Amino acid sequence: MNKKEKIAILIIGIILIGAVSYIIINPASDDKKININLEMFEVSHKNDDARTFTVELNEQGYQNEDGDEWNTYNQINPTYSFGIRLINVTIPKNATILDCYAELYSIGTPGHSHPNCKIYFDKVADAKRFNKTLGALNISGRIYTENYTIWNETVGYQEWVKTPSLKMQMQEIVNQKNWTKGNSVAVLFVTQKLRGYISTFQNYELGYASRLYVKWE
Repeated sequence: MNKKEKIAILIIGIILIGAVSYIIINPASDDKKININLEMFEVSHKNDDARTFTVELNEQGYQNEDGDEWNTYNQINPTYSFGIRLINVTIPKNATILDCYAELYSIGTPGHSHPNCKIYFDKVADAKRFNKTLGALNISGRIYTENYTIWNETVGYQEWVKTPSLKMQMQEIVNQKNWTKGNSVAVLFVTQKLRGYISTFQNYELGYASRLYVKWE
């Protein structure tokens, strides 16, 4: 091998080493860089979870867990339902929701067959706090999302449990015209029938604040 051939091989080697180094440092991709985020939001006030919001009282009316009566004309039907509200939800408008689910602390009896409900979101750009005139159901203006998830299974006893995916509901919320990053969302667990339970979960006041996880890009 003459001198020129050696020099040519050396140059080719240097070029190859440089190319490999560049690929390692700057991997090629035909796709745009994807920024995937996973965030957790937690109930932070006693009026941001609505436990056992309507319990059958008698033929004339219903009451919440504090014994306050509701008139029957305000009710969808006699139900045991639940709601959680999360503040400062830092998801940008029109973000793509990859996954979403809630975690709640189950306090039902061993072997219970609950929950049996549909999970909606309150379809407003900034959900209001639960109180005596704005409950977990459609009292005084709760508006259900078009999308919902059926949750009908036996969950664990005295442990954190995870809901099915709430991805479509969350997407519906952030796609709203007036949605702004930092607004509040409310998740509404609405029983499907009389005696359908969803109220077997612990609450913020006793140290078991429910959580909402959102994965988005």
